[in-house]
Amino acid sequence: MMGEAKQRETFSQRIRREQPFCIFCGGTTPSETVEHYPPRIIFEGKHRPMGLEFGACRVCNEASREADLIVAMLSRIMPDSRTEAARQEVKRLIGAVLRIPGFAQEVRPEMDQLGTLLRYRDIAAQLPSWNFLRIDGPIVAKAMTIFASKLGIAMHTATTRRILPLSGAVAVQWYSNLQAYEDKLPKEFLAMCGPGKTLRQGAFQVGDQFRVSSALPSDGLVSGHFAIFRDSFGILMGVAEQAEDLEGGWALSPGFLKRPLKVHPVRQAAREGY
Repeated sequence: MMGEAKQRETFSQRIRREQPFCIFCGGTTPSETVEHYPPRIIFEGKHRPMGLEFGACRVCNEASREADLIVAMLSRIMPDSRTEAARQEVKRLIGAVLRIPGFAQEVRPEMDQLGTLLRYRDIAAQLPSWNFLRIDGPIVAKAMTIFASKLGIAMHTATTRRILPLSGAVAVQWYSNLQAYEDKLPKEFLAMCGPGKTLRQGAFQVGDQFRVSSALPSDGLVSGHFAIFRDSFGILMGVAEQAEDLEGGWALSPGFLKRPLKVHPVRQAAREGY
């Protein structure tokens, strides 16, 4: 009888049985849903392999929808879509984010394209495009903070098999593709991580859309991750089960999706990296 019951168990039921508490609010709330993170909207056709699924309460699952939408659109900046279906999907994403109040005024082509190109003349020959987009406003900053912090918490659970407790925090920083061409990525941290991984299910993999590298000390109380989304941007995430162990940057604690977004500075690093 037990074997038959397990055969009838759905994927959602299995995840919630294995993860009975929401990983995004410190394990204090029963999980009610399964959260795929990165979410399906990031991937072409919303088609992603299995992997990186987490038990989540309904509030934490749904609270990042606007941030997920904005980040999904930004992740399509580079490279250009290869199929007509993908191009139409990007158009729908753009249409959806343009309905967010203030987004169209904030995210726009750089007014002085020639002046911007001249500022980057040392790397101009390496750039695949000379069309520059401004993405440094508060709407994008908030969306990136929410998305990256949620992904950091998810990756900590995926690599340590533990929920980040309320005493913990996640600090994030994101890098544009322009910063990558400027050689401003965290090279020392990336050298610690080794090759990145992606979601894979049989022959189906999405390495051209998402890759993540992780560094995990032996005690597992601190973890570091760097995720790349297409050729558009990268996100650095430092996670610690005691917030005071974070060095530098800004940090959010578990449960942040249930509160008005408030970031607080953590002590400055005496050295670079985690």
